[in-house]
This record gives sequence, structure tokens and C-alpha cells, in this order.
Amino acid sequence: MRRLLTVVVLIVPHGLPLVGARSAQAETTFERLPLGDDETLEYALVRPDDFDPARTYPVLLALPPGRQTRAMVEAGLGRYWGEQAARRGWIVASPIAPADGLFFRGGEHAIPALLDHLEQALHVEGGRFHLAGSSNGGRSAFRVAGLHADRFHSLTVLPGYPPEADDEERLAGLTGLPVAMFVGGRDTGWIGPMRRTRDRLRELGGICTLTIIPGAGHVPPSLDGPVMMQHLQGVRDDVLIGRVLDDFHAAAAAADGPRYFRHFTADAVFIGTDPGERWTRAEFETYAKPHFARGTGWTYVTTERHITRGPDDATAWFDEMLENERYGTCRGTGVLVRTHRGWKIAQYALTIPLPNDLTPEVVGRIRESAAPHE
Repeated sequence: MRRLLTVVVLIVPHGLPLVGARSAQAETTFERLPLGDDETLEYALVRPDDFDPARTYPVLLALPPGRQTRAMVEAGLGRYWGEQAARRGWIVASPIAPADGLFFRGGEHAIPALLDHLEQALHVEGGRFHLAGSSNGGRSAFRVAGLHADRFHSLTVLPGYPPEADDEERLAGLTGLPVAMFVGGRDTGWIGPMRRTRDRLRELGGICTLTIIPGAGHVPPSLDGPVMMQHLQGVRDDVLIGRVLDDFHAAAAAADGPRYFRHFTADAVFIGTDPGERWTRAEFETYAKPHFARGTGWTYVTTERHITRGPDDATAWFDEMLENERYGTCRGTGVLVRTHRGWKIAQYALTIPLPNDLTPEVVGRIRESAAPHE
């Protein structure tokens, strides 16, 4: 399924803590994860000061720049992902490259074990991670995402591009991930391959944006922690909204009434394809209940989706293309609002798009059917 997600502009693992530092907002520790054969992976872990092991958190895997040493991990956390992530209730894991190479030169073999470890120690939101990297971390992020696309919600690089030809071939596996790339306007050696990456992902039907910051070099000063975490929070919201809509349709197909109507606000409105179908939630439940009780649902398969969030970050609107066995190609549009229980659907409108060339004929038949008969 193709989705266009637009953006408006890591647990306490059971590792061996090495160093801990606390602030008013975050707790950062360095941990060691045994990998076998006397090999260990050292990584930094940032979590909110009020961390609750029973809660579910968005988790970011942040791959560091440069030589991907401990100093580079600390630099990346300090500039982008540390304090700001914790303030927003995120957990961040940032690994140090092992002895056998950077995370796109052999060290990537350690990433699956780290992800497995974090999943066992945490409640990871949606069962997937967000992935980000800067410079060599961005190149590493493309390598890791290409090898393990099914483990990530999103990919963000600042800058970054596929490091080898094999990684470019794996771009086809990233079409289900929103990919965001950032680069300075004077970083001429990186702009070219990043443009090619964007173009290739779009050719494949993927979701990719490239933001070029005028006048900036390899490390754009405007891309600081607040900016990058605002971006990631937006990506997270798009993912959560998409999950709500996906489960909304899945519940209808399964004739699961309670699950279906949990996605609506109390004052929601559903607008169907018939002129008389404007229902409040209560009216729609009355209509749907007998169908669901018989095990009869309705199946709409999403083929394309666009999501836009309002400036208040409390509302979002969408349009999506759907396929249905009886009605063919349909369009759903609607509004969601953020509640203390997550995103809820306040309005959903289902229509059947009509080609302009067929409109006069169809309108004529509708008028004829509505006219009184003698």
C-alpha cells in the first residue's frame, strides 16, 4: 500500500551500566550488551526522568556520526537526541560502533541483537523503532533500514544516503517507511546522492522528502534538538494516525463492532455514499450493529493516503483512496482529534469519485430516479 504521510513545518535494558548522569529531565546511561564470542556492544540509553517500565514509549535508534565512537555518541545526543527526546517522552538508544567496523562497514551485524534486547526490556510503541543518523550515522541508517525495514516506523538522516550499490538496490524495501533527509545547501558532495535517493524512492512509490538548508554546510546549525524532535514527533503522529485508520478498516472487515466504534469520538459523524447517510455515532451504531452481529462487515483496502496535521498538533485531516469489491474505487476523507486516549476519528466521509466525462450521464440517471413516477 502506498501512503503519503506529510509532516508539518529507548526500558531499562538488562545490560551492565558503565556511567550514569542525571538531569532534571533525562537519565542517560552507557550499557554493554553481550553479543557472544567475547564480543559486546556498548550503547547509550536516554530515558525520561519519570520513566515507568509499565508504559509504552516511542523508541529512537540514533546512529552516531564520524567514527561512531563514544565521543561521537555523546556529541549526537547532546546536539540532537538527548534532552529534547526525554522532554517529549521518548527513549533513545545510540550504539558505539564495534571493533569490526562502522555501522555500514560491518558493525551493522550487531543491530538486530540490540533491537531484540530493547524489545524485551521495553514496551516499544507499535513494536517498531524510529531510526535516525547524522553523517556517517545517516549512511549507516540507510544500511540498517535496508536490511531490517520491517523493524522501523521511519527513517531520518541529516545528512545521509545509501553508502553502496547494494544499499541502493534495497531502497525498494523502504517504500513503506516515511523517509526524511536534511542537508546543508553548501554540502555539495552529499546533495547529489541524496537527490538521487529521493528521486529513486519516489519512482518506487515511496514516501521521501529532502530538505536543503540554504547557506549551511555539513552540520546545519538550524537543525538542533528542538527542531529535530519536533520533526520526529510529527512523524510519530503520522504513524499513529495511520495505525488508527488501518485498524478502523480492519475492524470493519472483521465485523468487530466494539473495536470499530472505539476509534470514533463520542460526537463523531459518519457520512456514507447515499445522500441520506449522515449519521451520528449513535445512529451509525444502530445501523451497523445488526450487520456486525451476523458477522457481516465491509472491506475497504487502502491504496493511498495523505495526512495533514493542524498547527495546534491537536487535529489532523486526511484523504485516502480505497478499493471495495462492490463499489470499486472509493475515497475516504475525514478529521481526527487528539484525546487523552490517542487519536480519534471525529468525522469520516465515504464517497465514490466520478470521472468528469461520466458526470452528465450519472447525474441524469440520479435525477431520473429521483423524479416522481406516474
